[in-house]
Amino acid sequence: MNWLLPLLWLALVLSALSVIYVSHLCRQLYNELSKLEQEANALQVEWGRYLLEQSSWASLSRVEQLAESQLQMRVPEPDEIIIVRAQAVVE
Repeated sequence: MNWLLPLLWLALVLSALSVIYVSHLCRQLYNELSKLEQEANALQVEWGRYLLEQSSWASLSRVEQLAESQLQMRVPEPDEIIIVRAQAVVE
């Protein structure tokens, strides 16, 4: 019976140390999770900005403006339009 009491104290101390260690580990992991969530939110905002920028670069009015200013292109007049019909291929 003399050995039972020190064994129980040892189990109690080991259990307390385990609780302290697991609590510390949980706090560390929760902090890391919070940082990763913030980073994910920032990346989501940046992705939205890139999509907005992409849509502005590819907008029809911008493409039309560049075609007119840099390539001297214009919309053809109706009498300048030529319709080419495909011929049936006979084998």
